Amino acid sequence: MAVSNENKGKMFFGLTAGIIYILFAVMQILNGLGLGLDFMDTLMIPADVFGGFVLLVIGSIFIYGFKEMNSGIHEGVAFVYFGILMSLVFVIIYLAIMGANALSWYGLGLEDMEGWTPLHDMKPGLYLGLLSLLGLLAWKDKFAMKGLSKAGI
Repeated sequence: MAVSNENKGKMFFGLTAGIIYILFAVMQILNGLGLGLDFMDTLMIPADVFGGFVLLVIGSIFIYGFKEMNSGIHEGVAFVYFGILMSLVFVIIYLAIMGANALSWYGLGLEDMEGWTPLHDMKPGLYLGLLSLLGLLAWKDKFAMKGLSKAGI
């Protein structure tokens, strides 16, 4: 079965995003296990094993979507869409955490937050979310709820 040009773009996006998310997941997990390298600080990769697993799951979803579409299964595109949405959900969560920390530092003046800056909460999940945001903007009409009215919802 031939892959449409639109799906070729989604396949490329799924493969690229999947590889990037998995690479950052491995780096974050290694850093969390104390096996980090010096350049990881430059990329703002925290020592957070569970955050690394989150990135690993998102990357795996993107890769699975690519694999399905590459096999000629059109439904694989749903995995790419879900990967986009899942990564954006975590961007929202990370931004909420950053906002709470900013409130603790600035609004409440808590001593535990002395010297805090937004860079302290910067994580790969935040800046990799920009890639997903680009995917959402590119295929925003595919995320509309208009198809649900045909299903009686």
